Amino acid sequence: MKTNKMKSTIVNSTLLIAAAVVMASCGKTEKPEIGSFELGYENSKIAYVGADLHMDAEIVAEGRIDVIRIEIHPEGDHAKKGVRSALDEGEWEVDTTYTRFSGLKNTTFHDDIEIPADAETGHYHFYFEVTDMEGYQTVIEEELEIKIPDDEVASFVNKH
Repeated sequence: MKTNKMKSTIVNSTLLIAAAVVMASCGKTEKPEIGSFELGYENSKIAYVGADLHMDAEIVAEGRIDVIRIEIHPEGDHAKKGVRSALDEGEWEVDTTYTRFSGLKNTTFHDDIEIPADAETGHYHFYFEVTDMEGYQTVIEEELEIKIPDDEVASFVNKH
């Protein structure tokens, strides 16, 4: 009698654990995936004052996309200036949230951000963040360089 009770307890415990594992794995959502990410013309990670910064990415989010956020801020010496002097000298920053992809499971993200002609050249930190509707996030961080275009680049920019 004790053996049957023990077997029953072991079987019930095993079934309970198996059910918990199955339920936990079924409810698991993967973080959003960012593929084929491109920053700058031909993924150069370089942009030019007075031109557009090209961005492109393939996004897959099992938990459906909630928002996509882009943040660009300066690094190095120009990042250490006071807020007022930085704004006076044309320091450029971006903090943009895109909601037009909300609810999609996958999308091709493409945008071109205009860099003002008075933006300060130098090194910038670039964040590309995808958050799904379940709160999972994936972030790509890149270094971006802003330059003054030479004659060849200026000619190319004017044509496009």
